[in-house]
Amino acid sequence: MAGLNWPWGGLYCNLLMKTHDSMRLFLLGWLLVLVAMTTAQPVDPSWPGEWHERKAAEQQEQSRWPREAIRQLEGERDQLLEAIALLPHYEPKVSAEYLGYHSLFQEPGSDGSLSAPRIDVTFVWPRWLDSIALAPAFNPLESVGGIYAFPKRFKIEVLDNDTGRFVEVVNWTKQDFPFPGPYPVFFSGINRHVNQVRLTFPQVVRESGVAYFALGEMYLFFQQQGQLADNMAMWGSSGVKIEVSDSFSMPPLWDASYLYDGIVGLGVPLSAEQVDVEDLIVTYTNGASISDEAEFMLDLGSLQSVGRIDLWPAEAPYLLALPSIGFPRKITIALSADPDFQSAKVIEVENIEGYLRRSNPLPVICEGYEAQYVRITMEDLPEFKGQRILGMGEISVSQFGRSFSVGCKVSARGIPDEYQEQLPRLVDGYCRQRRILQEGEWIKGLAMRRPLDRRLRVVERELEWARSTWRSMQQRVAVWSGAMLCVVLIGAMALQRLQRRRILKKLKHRITRDLHDEVGSNLGSITLAAQRMESAEPDAKTKKNLSELSLMAREASASLRDVVWLIDQTTIRLPMLAHKLAERAECVLSGMKLSVDVSPDCPDRVVPLTFKRHLIMFFKEAVHNCARHSNATEVRIAITADNEVLKLLVQDNGCGFDPEAVRDGWGLDSMQKRAQELGGEVSFESQPGKGTTVLLTVALSALLKQTDHLYKTSN
Repeated sequence: MAGLNWPWGGLYCNLLMKTHDSMRLFLLGWLLVLVAMTTAQPVDPSWPGEWHERKAAEQQEQSRWPREAIRQLEGERDQLLEAIALLPHYEPKVSAEYLGYHSLFQEPGSDGSLSAPRIDVTFVWPRWLDSIALAPAFNPLESVGGIYAFPKRFKIEVLDNDTGRFVEVVNWTKQDFPFPGPYPVFFSGINRHVNQVRLTFPQVVRESGVAYFALGEMYLFFQQQGQLADNMAMWGSSGVKIEVSDSFSMPPLWDASYLYDGIVGLGVPLSAEQVDVEDLIVTYTNGASISDEAEFMLDLGSLQSVGRIDLWPAEAPYLLALPSIGFPRKITIALSADPDFQSAKVIEVENIEGYLRRSNPLPVICEGYEAQYVRITMEDLPEFKGQRILGMGEISVSQFGRSFSVGCKVSARGIPDEYQEQLPRLVDGYCRQRRILQEGEWIKGLAMRRPLDRRLRVVERELEWARSTWRSMQQRVAVWSGAMLCVVLIGAMALQRLQRRRILKKLKHRITRDLHDEVGSNLGSITLAAQRMESAEPDAKTKKNLSELSLMAREASASLRDVVWLIDQTTIRLPMLAHKLAERAECVLSGMKLSVDVSPDCPDRVVPLTFKRHLIMFFKEAVHNCARHSNATEVRIAITADNEVLKLLVQDNGCGFDPEAVRDGWGLDSMQKRAQELGGEVSFESQPGKGTTVLLTVALSALLKQTDHLYKTSN
């Protein structure tokens, strides 16, 4: 409730948020009563400091728990709706004409200076000024709510009749005024006996690089007997004189006179609550008595000083989109102290269509003429579906906001007899099924609606978010509950599986240890025995068999080491595999001069099981050939990896062979097929008596491939 400012407002808001729901409604009703009573305090902030104090007081803590936040927001929403229901009905209507007052377009001077347009209102007689209101200009071409160029900075001064000095009552020259949106701003609590009102607008350069502003309407509300009364800005030259320092005039869109013509895009002054009453709509059927004009006579009951008469267009039946249905195109008003109208003030109403474009009431200023009887003659009635029709919602006769016509005696001529009993509808104080409000009450109420409407939109967005969050949380809780049950079951299964893994791991280590201790020891003993027997100079055949036995024992021992190593490793990486190949060569090629070169830049990549298996078997075949068939004394092994290519070189100085000849025992076909499975290429360079060179080239991208074929080896 940012727009409500009264001395104990902060205390009241805190109390309102902490009390029980039923008590809140009671306090809320008193809030509106107290606001109405404290007219000395402005509805809108008159100074920037006051605005900051209000914003600080508005801060409210909200629960982060969605369910509690929903309860708080629903309570606040209900309070806001209750408060809004007691304020005026708001239905802005944007027109394409009579938009309001527009200042001249200014560009900054060489020193960046801009002139400050001024509006001066001088009263013929000093008056008690209660409030000043400014309505924004509505522009149908604007994309955001139709609001156009509301002044960012301004100040309002009044010439006090008692002191003869100008007194500031509003000053927003040091800081931009908060954008009001499609609502009026209302500065109340002025309460001074004044001769003049001055509005000054220091220009602010807008995004276009030009300074300008616009206003839809200006209201200067008179105070009578401590109450908000009439809008003095519409009194005419006999009551006020309005001067504007500069004005961009382009009728019928913009003109200085539109600032106080009563045509505004805020809608019409009606209450929010609806009642079951109807407007007067007279249809002249073919059988009805037809006259050229209709005449209404109001008897106010006593002599009254009539300041203005407002003629309200009727609401179209059946919700038809027909604004101002049946409103006459020519109206003449006569006011007199006697029923014969021998001495009368006659007013011919002009600019009827200009007012009716927005379904606004048509105001007729009477300048306080003393009269008891009001005669309204209506001519040039419009037609609808080939029939003449007359529509009128209310005829309001008033002075200083006080109505004399509600419930008065009304008669008519020139209308069918069956409508005579409906004439009280013209003076019941209602139009369009809503109570007609005094203009000051209406404008003030709309200004009070602004913070409530804005807060309501925020609350509704936050409420939707809180509800969505709560629904999401409920869904997550349901999912989590099911997930927890699954987790418990999966956890039990995982624990059981983990226990099995531990048992299997212990068994694996025991088998590995036993293989190493028992089989490895036995193979070592066989190797040593074969070497001793071989050194005892047996015959050639026995020596060959012993050499073969020693080689087989070494190869078996190397394979056993590979098995033990593989069992101990969870993952095999390329550098580790290269070193294991080197160790195997050292084990198998015992007794030869061996040179092993492993590249230090070998990429640290994981080797798939199938790739490892084919590479080991390829290498095992190559080393086996060196040991068994080559009769070599020197062997060179090189493992390098560069430019994303792995190269494996095995070179000996043995007897060599003819690559074109078929030799089943050498396993060359198996090596070629394994090279193909690895996605690489193998080359054999050999000549009889000149040694052999085997080169395997494999792209490292092959580590990502799957190979799973079995091939027969030579051993």
